[in-house]
Amino acid sequence: MHEHDSIDNMVTKFTKITNGLVSLGDAIGNNQKVRKVICALSSSWKVKATTLKELNDKEEMKLISLFSNPKTHEMERKAR
Repeated sequence: MHEHDSIDNMVTKFTKITNGLVSLGDAIGNNQKVRKVICALSSSWKVKATTLKELNDKEEMKLISLFSNPKTHEMERKAR
């Protein structure tokens, strides 16, 4: 993810990639998807990414929950 990319753009790109992998017969599990998304967050998301990593380590996070969390945070940042 680039600094200027929105979470929506990242989700779109990620979905295209994972759908492409599925069509090639190389599906990845939910936990691996969550880890990849967290690692893809830009440096401005470092604190949020650390929090998400800790949450993911404690319990399996659903991909939908993962995307909604940074989306809410992004909207709050833009409002400030």
